[in-house]
Amino acid sequence: EIHDTVPTSVKTRWNEVISFVMNSTDDDFRANLGQYFFVDSLLDYYLFGLASCGLDAFGKNQIYATYDGQRWIASMYDMDSTWGLYWNGSKMVATDYARTSYEDMVSGRQGNLLYMRLEQLFPSELKARWEELKNGALSIENIINRFERFTDIAPLDLVKEDYASTTGGGKFTGIPSKDTNNIQQIRSFALARQAWTDS
Repeated sequence: EIHDTVPTSVKTRWNEVISFVMNSTDDDFRANLGQYFFVDSLLDYYLFGLASCGLDAFGKNQIYATYDGQRWIASMYDMDSTWGLYWNGSKMVATDYARTSYEDMVSGRQGNLLYMRLEQLFPSELKARWEELKNGALSIENIINRFERFTDIAPLDLVKEDYASTTGGGKFTGIPSKDTNNIQQIRSFALARQAWTDS
């Protein structure tokens, strides 16, 4: 994402980050996580991953940005598996889809250690931040408003044209979610998922 050849300083620091996540004691992790990450970004990333049901948000769809090559900011991308949509469009998942069923915890995978430790060692911070987010950026009103603003600028005929031109040479024309993954489905899913995230 940054260079054809990753600078040695970035590579060295990222390996230090990995080692810290893997090898630090619980006390060290809690006390010094902020030396490696902007902790607020990790809290937000984790909570958005739960609230949006980001099925592969912890397994692969992560980008970490840095201003100084020392501390990292968590950022999501490729959010095709959110708000109930299964990654290939073949189905919708239940609103109580468990964190243990996410991509990083299935098929024998052990899970994303960074976020597992964050959950274990920062529970009060996660709870407090969730209270803020669900009444602000991740409120149902805000989520739906954002989706409705987006659909307002994407008229149905444009959506149909896009679907026709992006089906992989006609291989994926049977995707059932093209009709069911809509603003009403997202509204219903987000509302139920917020209650699940609360619990």
